[in-house]
Amino acid sequence: MISVIIPAYNEEKRIEATIYKIEEALLKSGEAFEILAVNDGSRDKTLEVLQTIESPHLVICSYEQNRGKGGAVKHGIEKASGEVVVFTDADLPYPPENIPLARKMLAGDCDLVLGSRVQNREGKKYPWYRKVMSEGFGLFVNLTLRLKEKDTQCGFKAFKKEVAREIFRRVTLTGWGFDVEMIFIAKKLGYKIGRLPVTLFHVNEGSKIHIVRDTLRMMGEVFTVRKNNKNGMYR
Repeated sequence: MISVIIPAYNEEKRIEATIYKIEEALLKSGEAFEILAVNDGSRDKTLEVLQTIESPHLVICSYEQNRGKGGAVKHGIEKASGEVVVFTDADLPYPPENIPLARKMLAGDCDLVLGSRVQNREGKKYPWYRKVMSEGFGLFVNLTLRLKEKDTQCGFKAFKKEVAREIFRRVTLTGWGFDVEMIFIAKKLGYKIGRLPVTLFHVNEGSKIHIVRDTLRMMGEVFTVRKNNKNGMYR
């Protein structure tokens, strides 16, 4: 079984469509699956919308206090039943058809799969400042932690369940920087990483990222990862 985790914070306008698109893609693939929608302390009607969705594949996870995307993903992994765990963004910027592809990679010799973003020509042009932020942050991460990863922040990642649980029980960050910590831990533990190019269909509206504030915060979290490692927290 595949467990698909969708961290959702104030996603009342698009969560229903996302659930149904993922369901449609996985029904076509013939894979057994569940979709775990994690309501991350939303202040809008995200939970109410989820409760109206009639799907035997939907599992609703919800709590009142916002924990951040990393916290939502970690909660979903703890609740997942599948032997394969995937997480993707609530606005579904990556085609759900990538999920079975990642599943096949994990059936081989990969322990986890990282998505690598490729811009879709039909999508809205990725804002120049987002591109600069992404590339600059990637350079900073690689210089500071020596990860040697081109794209740490892609919102599509897949794991063998036991691998996900071993990694995320060590993850301490709950904000945007959790991806970096997760990859660092995976490499620290010696897991084999596969990389899957995923088409990014960018939508400008509804972004939760504040360019300056969140970039500075993520940079601080990178230093936290380095400090945690020196303190032996990722053994």
